[in-house]
Amino acid sequence: MGLTLAAIPLAVTNLSRMQFAVTAITHFLFVTTTIGMLLTTMIFEFLYAYGRGDTEKYGRLTLFFSRIFFFSFGTGVVTGLIMEFQFGMNWSAFTRLMGDVSGVPLAIESMISFFIESTIIGLWRFTWGKLPKRAHAWLGVGMLGASLFSVVWIIAINAFMQNPYGFHLENGRARLDSLITLLQNPQYRPEFLHVLFAILITGGFVTAGISAWQILHKRDTAAFKIAVQIGLLIALPAAFLQPAQGDDQGAATAALQPMKFTAIEGRYDLEGSATTGAPWAMAALINEKDHTTKAISIPNMGTYFGKNTFTGAMPGMNQVAKMYHAKFDKTVAKSYDGQMNYYPPVTLLFWTMHLMVYAGYFFTMFALFATIMLHRRESTIEEHPKTLRTLGWTLWLPYLTFTSGWIVAEVGRYPFVVYGLLTQYDAVSPSLTATEAGTSLALFFIADVFLVSTMIYISHRTVTRGLPQITGDYPEDRTIPDPFAKEAFSHA
Repeated sequence: MGLTLAAIPLAVTNLSRMQFAVTAITHFLFVTTTIGMLLTTMIFEFLYAYGRGDTEKYGRLTLFFSRIFFFSFGTGVVTGLIMEFQFGMNWSAFTRLMGDVSGVPLAIESMISFFIESTIIGLWRFTWGKLPKRAHAWLGVGMLGASLFSVVWIIAINAFMQNPYGFHLENGRARLDSLITLLQNPQYRPEFLHVLFAILITGGFVTAGISAWQILHKRDTAAFKIAVQIGLLIALPAAFLQPAQGDDQGAATAALQPMKFTAIEGRYDLEGSATTGAPWAMAALINEKDHTTKAISIPNMGTYFGKNTFTGAMPGMNQVAKMYHAKFDKTVAKSYDGQMNYYPPVTLLFWTMHLMVYAGYFFTMFALFATIMLHRRESTIEEHPKTLRTLGWTLWLPYLTFTSGWIVAEVGRYPFVVYGLLTQYDAVSPSLTATEAGTSLALFFIADVFLVSTMIYISHRTVTRGLPQITGDYPEDRTIPDPFAKEAFSHA
């Protein structure tokens, strides 16, 4: 007889899952902020370098947003290191299976992308005012390119975990047929675009939100009005395209991972027919124990989100679970004697998905509204403090939204770590104890809270100081004189 679920260290698995979730989400907070603020910084620097007339305000905005970028980049490096420790500590069985797949992309990301990005960041930071403005601006393009190159390979690894593609098993290890197959994965393109649009939305709304607070506090109002415009210009197209991209990804998910799709729809049983479609639940009360859902629904939309048509039957989680038992019980889950539970945390997935959907449409409508208010001839944006306050508070919403997206993508794959190849129970380090997992979770949680709090504190200090001078200094800064210089004895 094989192992049963009762013999599996569920506490170790769940603690390890929580630990990875906390550190990965924290790291992604800084990744989106870093790239979003870098894009904003580069736009202002190109306006400073190539603009006409008085462009000093663009240079000062460049320095202002670059400070937030630097803080976010440095903190993101630390959270990335924390996250990587877990592969060996908590998920050694996963590393044993996936090491030959993830090793090369991670090496490319760290040894090439990160090395280039870190080098250029140093050059950019310490050559301000020393290089010609246009040459300095193109250094920033190199930073942005290196950052996006890093995202390319990280998304490639995650796409493989969602949809193992272009590989073969050799001695119990997954081996890629070639490196390029990672980028040819059908899951790769929609996932990369979805993440890219999330970064643009975050960068745009954070830029607009910070600038709105500055206008409310009457700090460099003329310059920050321009920053609000630039932020909305970044966010609005991405927010407009993101729902359509999400629909495409949803249809792909329905075909590839049907349990994830039915869970985010909250549907337990088959619905729809050849002449009608399955409804889409706008809100629902879900009883995971009895497998029932009471929902307020829109007719036929459930089939549309899954098949891009308004008619057709859509399976529920009960039907998908039977299919999974038939497909995986004798392969990846054979050691559990048919006792594997294929139902994910439905309530969590349903509401995180719906939060992401509703927030996405809010981003589009509010960004359009704020843009119209910004360009009204009969009044200026300063005369609409409610709009500015809403912009200020909205800068936090993208973080909640893409965190929800991460939960849907990763938790929805339950019980698999690598879909169809490895369950989370088999991926955990076999020698790990509950005490060790709980201790490391507590320590990493404390570290992540400290890093996030430090980032918020430093960014708040930067925001309250307003724009620096074009040299990068603030008028209130005072340097300590050389103790042997005559100025040090000026009081004598």
